[in-house]
Amino acid sequence: MTIARWVPGLARLRDYRSSFLPHDLAAGLTLGAVLVPVGLAYGEMAGMPLAGLYGSMLPLLAYALFGSSRQLVVGPDTAMSAIVAVIVLPMAVGDPARLAVLVAILGVMVGILCVAAGILRLGFVADLLSKPVIVGFMHGLALVIAVAQLPKVLGIKAGGETTLDQIEALLPKLGETNLVSLAFGAATFAVILLCRRYVKRVPGAVVALVVSGTIVALVGADRLGVAVVGRIPTGLPSLSMPIPSLADFDLLLPVALMTALLSFSDTMITARAFAARNGYRIDANQELIAIGAANFASGVSQGLPISASDSRTAVVEASGGRTQMACVIAAAVVAGVMLWLAGLLYYLPSAVLGGVLIASAWTLCEFAEFGRLWRFRGISLAAALITLVSVVALGVMEGILVGVVFSLLLLLRALAFPPDALLGRTPDGGWHDMAHRDDAEAQPGLVVYRFSAPLFFANCNVFRERVEALVEKTPDVRAVVVDGRAIHDVELTAIDMLVELERELGERGVRLLFGNLQTRVEKDIERGLPPLPEGERIAFPTVAAAALDAMRPPRS
Repeated sequence: MTIARWVPGLARLRDYRSSFLPHDLAAGLTLGAVLVPVGLAYGEMAGMPLAGLYGSMLPLLAYALFGSSRQLVVGPDTAMSAIVAVIVLPMAVGDPARLAVLVAILGVMVGILCVAAGILRLGFVADLLSKPVIVGFMHGLALVIAVAQLPKVLGIKAGGETTLDQIEALLPKLGETNLVSLAFGAATFAVILLCRRYVKRVPGAVVALVVSGTIVALVGADRLGVAVVGRIPTGLPSLSMPIPSLADFDLLLPVALMTALLSFSDTMITARAFAARNGYRIDANQELIAIGAANFASGVSQGLPISASDSRTAVVEASGGRTQMACVIAAAVVAGVMLWLAGLLYYLPSAVLGGVLIASAWTLCEFAEFGRLWRFRGISLAAALITLVSVVALGVMEGILVGVVFSLLLLLRALAFPPDALLGRTPDGGWHDMAHRDDAEAQPGLVVYRFSAPLFFANCNVFRERVEALVEKTPDVRAVVVDGRAIHDVELTAIDMLVELERELGERGVRLLFGNLQTRVEKDIERGLPPLPEGERIAFPTVAAAALDAMRPPRS
């Protein structure tokens, strides 16, 4: 039970069936073939070509040991590479060695943060990113990636720190476009999307890599006028533990926190989707430990920070993969390429890598989600658009921070001004919202009020004002009964408000009563209010019981 709890991979290995091996072998070989061009593309984007490949080996083994998903594939992805390219790369000020150190430190920090959060059972943090923020962030990130890769695809040089700067630098140079590079990039984009749409078992990135590399090798890069990847070192990464200075720690901690949250959120979304489709469940806290172990492994092996990949997970599923053994085999394929076949990547056009990344960015986009957000609630669409614009205009880290803050403000607004209702009695003796039940009638001298939120400092005065307004409008009122079924918590500021409200109502001969309170909330209110006279109560099991007591003659 201990092994199964902390290292699910060993438990799965113990129960592994020989009948799974042919399926996992086929899926692993296919996945390995996909990981090579994709990992190289993500590394190129981050300014560290080999780091994408290094992040496609040990992290897969770490997740296979610690992850609760049978199929999930982890590795560098568009979001993680963009964080390195947009945030970490400028910190290195043009020094490749310092960039490698900073990225390794970032991976280790993300790993430690995630493992610690998993041990502390903080899996709920995945829900801090609301749907509108995720939609806006993903589409903004897609724009950031696409704009950054356009110079490679067009065969021109254009700089710029922000996405807007890059667009401004790119537009005047469109006339210098290399049509051959554009053809390679556009064809790669089209092949990948067509394969994903119509022949999911065929890895489009591998097809583009083989065809384009063969063409360049036969014709020659000089004659075609295209840039190629060139010679890359062979061999496996060396393992080392990066030790950050205090300055580097302070510099990278905010980035690590954001990266950990994004990595875990993306992992949970993908893992839950494939688990639901295949009939098993995911342990959120175990996933935190697993994604932390994978990031730690990537950091000590000079790889990029990693996350889950829905497209590569789909490759495993479409190829018939049954367990994480497919990822172990894929990691071995990448290692084999790095040891013996790296020379074959020499002729791969840079425009093809750009096309791979733009295709990956395209898969981040779900334009129908904007319509869904608008139909659900206009403010949700506003949150998504604000996040999108912020990511493009301000940067990845700043953009998601703006989105999260905006979502928290919306949450606070919803709690500060919650829905409420004036209840009336129906012929069957129940109490219902008079706005929705025609047969619900107000009872003479009685205000029955439902407040649908916890009572705390941000909304307690709203509660008080609404109660006072109802009392003013009700003739000969004798009591206010609050339906407290939705008040699942009460804070000290709200208790002070209730003390004042009860005193003011009492001076007018009006009692304040509660029905349907949760036990903990009832005890908090009773402890906070002044002691009641002998035989008096303020809280009742039901609204009906409170209303009945409210209408009894006053005790002498």
